[in-house]
Amino acid sequence: MRTELGVSGKEKGQPDAVQQRSFASLAGIPSNIRALESGLTFAAGLQPFVALVGPTGWGKTHLLEAVAYRISLDFELAPEVLPACDFTVHGPKSESTTPLILDDVQDAMRKPKQRQLLRYALEGRVRAGRPTMLAFTMEKETRQLRSFLPGCRDWVIATMAEPEEAERITLIDQMSQNEGLALSPGLTDIIARHMRGNGRTLSGALKRLRLADVSWLDSRATLRACGVLDAFFSDNPEWDLRLTILRAAEACRARFSRISVIDLALYAMLHEAALGEADVARTVGVEPAEAYLRASRFAKEMQASGDVGANVRQFVDLVVQSLCND
Repeated sequence: MRTELGVSGKEKGQPDAVQQRSFASLAGIPSNIRALESGLTFAAGLQPFVALVGPTGWGKTHLLEAVAYRISLDFELAPEVLPACDFTVHGPKSESTTPLILDDVQDAMRKPKQRQLLRYALEGRVRAGRPTMLAFTMEKETRQLRSFLPGCRDWVIATMAEPEEAERITLIDQMSQNEGLALSPGLTDIIARHMRGNGRTLSGALKRLRLADVSWLDSRATLRACGVLDAFFSDNPEWDLRLTILRAAEACRARFSRISVIDLALYAMLHEAALGEADVARTVGVEPAEAYLRASRFAKEMQASGDVGANVRQFVDLVVQSLCND
């Protein structure tokens, strides 16, 4: 379900390229909802000092860019999102009355000179009441962070935590909409449950899918998508698409007694999931040439027999169900 937090009509109507850095392209989930609300109140001028805290890759920079864009719409200002280290070296790129938005503040905190310069600049902004929004890449709010912020009680500190599995489903739904993709619920569930990494990993996977196609709605498309994304699952030691297909085929010997279930597995791996021939052959324990010939022969049998085609469709449904249930 898409969640929009106070998105203006003007913002909704922007082209897709702009939507990518607007509030409309952010999914509101329990792990980030306070951060999104804090960003909105900052953009509206209701809260002058906001600090975002969270692990890398889960949307802090995206939120900063959405805030900057929203401010430019509502107040005809154009604040830039600056790395904190760049700010300490070069200073602000606009007048001091413009809201200041800094990313990766933790990098400046690690360097004594830059830490001192940044702290001095922040003290001046807090005394003058000049709006300032910061983002820190760290797992959680710490005493060190609170002591760094001048007038800490004046700041809203909001966390963008790593999302839980159910939240990842909502996040993937939103990200796929942003990419113009249509994913089956099963595929969304498989990605949310089995793909490791952070939001950048998910974004890369969805962009890879988009290069291949934009519609992934039935079981066959879901299995093909799993093959397209197989490398993105490599960080999960429990993920083995080839072995899952082979085991599903072996479990169907009684159901598909009139066909070779090994040839069915080879066909599914090579033709449906489009997996690499050498890896498929190694999984089944045959030579690559034999794997190719047996899968090709099975494909001809499927074209010649409606019953074999029906068996393949049933088998693909079983494999997808197994991937969803594992």
